[in-house]
Amino acid sequence: MPISDGRLAALLFAAAFLARLVACLGTAIFGTDGGHYLLMADWMAAGRFHDALSIAYHPLYPLLIAVARPVAGGIEAAGSAVSVVLGAAATVPLFLTVRAVFGRPAAFFVALLYAFAPGLMEYQSEPMTEGAYMFFLFSSLWLTWRMLEAPSLERGVVLGAAAAATFLVRPEGMLAVALALAWPLTRREGLGRRIGGVLLTLAVVLLLVAPYLLWVKAQRGHWGISVRPSAISAERAFAGEEGSQDSSAKSRLVGKYFNIMLQRTAYGALIPFYLWGIACLRGIRLRQGLFYFSFPLGLLAGPLFVLRTHDFMSERYLMAGMTLMNALAALGLTAAIAWMARRAPEARWRPAALGFILVVLVLPGAAALRLRRQELQSARTAAAWIRAHGPAPRAMSGPLAQAAYLAGARSVYSGITPETLREQIRAREVELYAYTEKDVERRPEYVALLRGCDLLEPPVEIQGPPGTLKVYLQRVR
Repeated sequence: MPISDGRLAALLFAAAFLARLVACLGTAIFGTDGGHYLLMADWMAAGRFHDALSIAYHPLYPLLIAVARPVAGGIEAAGSAVSVVLGAAATVPLFLTVRAVFGRPAAFFVALLYAFAPGLMEYQSEPMTEGAYMFFLFSSLWLTWRMLEAPSLERGVVLGAAAAATFLVRPEGMLAVALALAWPLTRREGLGRRIGGVLLTLAVVLLLVAPYLLWVKAQRGHWGISVRPSAISAERAFAGEEGSQDSSAKSRLVGKYFNIMLQRTAYGALIPFYLWGIACLRGIRLRQGLFYFSFPLGLLAGPLFVLRTHDFMSERYLMAGMTLMNALAALGLTAAIAWMARRAPEARWRPAALGFILVVLVLPGAAALRLRRQELQSARTAAAWIRAHGPAPRAMSGPLAQAAYLAGARSVYSGITPETLREQIRAREVELYAYTEKDVERRPEYVALLRGCDLLEPPVEIQGPPGTLKVYLQRVR
């Protein structure tokens, strides 16, 4: 008996959930940015919303952590739980949208690629925004499609909530808001319901994002979409400004951008299927294709455009866009299987070939099923030492950002020249610097800068559990 779409979506969710859960269980400690979200969640739970928002990340993900904390049994567990559950749940709206636009086989392959993408498995198994962001983004994509095909006032309300949530997790979510308002009005059937639904979408978006935007206005002195440096760079880029970095620095960032795109195609292994998938677009209705690809193309073009003014490029900027672009690879895989069926319907090698394709899609995820950051468990020992020796610092810096959160301090970027370091210390922005023996080996110039600064005390060496890195702490005099 054929499996239903609902059951298939449930199985894909279960596969994604189990993969992320196993990856989560192998993660000894959160990553560098995770401490920021956890601290925001702590402060939100304590009612310190201004302090939390001043860390400059968007508020919804840490708010979800704060809400989940009593159920999860702890703040770190809550951060990982929200990421695992929402990251896995994003499989469902992704599958439904691709199925509606490109068909069930393509939807299956896209969801499988998403479920076992190693980078996504890692980010969505710890306190990071990727799980929540992609759940709300793909939900907004699916609901925008439903509003385009069958508009209603109820869908307009839910779509507004999903689009607003996408933006409140990451500033890139502004694209979801714009497309949610634009696409339903591109058809004339049921125009009254469409206009009413879009107005409700707009009203819900404004209602939900207004508190954050008002806070941004209070901080910046004028209207803006965020206090995130990347969002401010986007505003400057759209205003026609140019960045301060030279042409060689821009070239390196652009090169990194395209290298990340190559990595997201399994280092080129999926490119032939992408090309085959492009050829298959002739069988897709123009409106459907334009609708679907407006999301990934917008998500991929935005970071490239913002590199005019922004001086940083991360793979996280491209993950959602490349996940959606996998629809092309999925179309190519579907066409390849159909071609094999036509050319050799009775060939004994066909099951092996199909199995090989599935292994190629799933096997890369094994890279995320490993023990991660075991050597950084010494950050917990260092944090305990900091709390036991003197007042807890308000802010810490250095490569070992995990120690800052565990010690109850905010983590800030470190000065990396003698002038910026001394200026940072004299301005009382930082009270303690933390780094490991690995930094002593790999970043000797930076460590020498800290140890040679007369405004800092000599380093204190902390030895953590066996097999972990030594930690060095230097307090401001």
